[in-house]
Amino acid sequence: MSKLIALKSGTHEILSDAWHSDFSNLKQQALLFDQIGIYKLSRFYESLEESLDLLKKLNPKIPNEISSKTEAIITELEWLKQTGIIFEVNLQDVFQDESTKGFAKKVSAQKFEDAKNLLKKIIENQTPKLINNENNARKDQLSKEQHYTLLRLMSIIIETTKGITTVTTLPHTEYSREAPNFQKGDVVQIVIRKLPLPNNETPWEQLIDYRNDPENQRNLLNLRRWIRKVSSENLQPAETEEELEWLINEFQNHMKIHRMKANTETLEVIVKAPLKLLELEFSKITEPLFALKKRQINLMEAELNAPGREMAYIIKAKDTF
Repeated sequence: MSKLIALKSGTHEILSDAWHSDFSNLKQQALLFDQIGIYKLSRFYESLEESLDLLKKLNPKIPNEISSKTEAIITELEWLKQTGIIFEVNLQDVFQDESTKGFAKKVSAQKFEDAKNLLKKIIENQTPKLINNENNARKDQLSKEQHYTLLRLMSIIIETTKGITTVTTLPHTEYSREAPNFQKGDVVQIVIRKLPLPNNETPWEQLIDYRNDPENQRNLLNLRRWIRKVSSENLQPAETEEELEWLINEFQNHMKIHRMKANTETLEVIVKAPLKLLELEFSKITEPLFALKKRQINLMEAELNAPGREMAYIIKAKDTF
């Protein structure tokens, strides 16, 4: 399966997700992406520890749950790093990699233009504009723009030089109207919103098992192929969402009809089974077992031929989580 990774900010995304929803957003994204690269992950650890130390100095009687929560967040992120679900993405790793030397030769004209525009925006947001701004809200907005514009630039470089499909996890419309369009990222955002949002009681191990299931991997491959196809069609986000909804409805309706048909046929055989038992005909006694097996095969065939089968992964994920 072709690899799909996401890049996100450790400063502007992880804290809220970790503290308020126990990584629900990260779990949702992990259903779609092979890996999630977090920019300034180490800095996020440091910020948490610094904030905790400051709180302890201001209030020595700080509640134990705050301290425990902070330690639990760091432990969980470290575990996710060890399992390969997340990794830390650094500027040095991306821009000083040997493979970036061939970037200009490998990149398409459109992506090269996008990269130039992103770099221009990064320079515009550089100091002293960012550091000397006294408006904290504006300063935070500039920092956010800087982070995500940089992540967008890194995604282009990684995809071009390493051949790994790479997107950012925040729609560009939320942080910059001037950045170049990112069609694949827009489509991915729409797909993510359709995936279930696992709660804090959903263990990571369950998500990993779901991702590793062979049938789910096949369905995920179909979904990713659809993302690539739609990304090349230059549809508006509303049109993409409409197409996705239509495919989901088509798949669900198709499978509903076939389940009803399969259930009726299986029930008919099972109802007749007691009569066969009385007749003691072995070949007929086994009919219910064959009926159940046939039902499974028919449903698999129905799914393979169903319109909107690219959405099977989303629908099954919702049923699971």
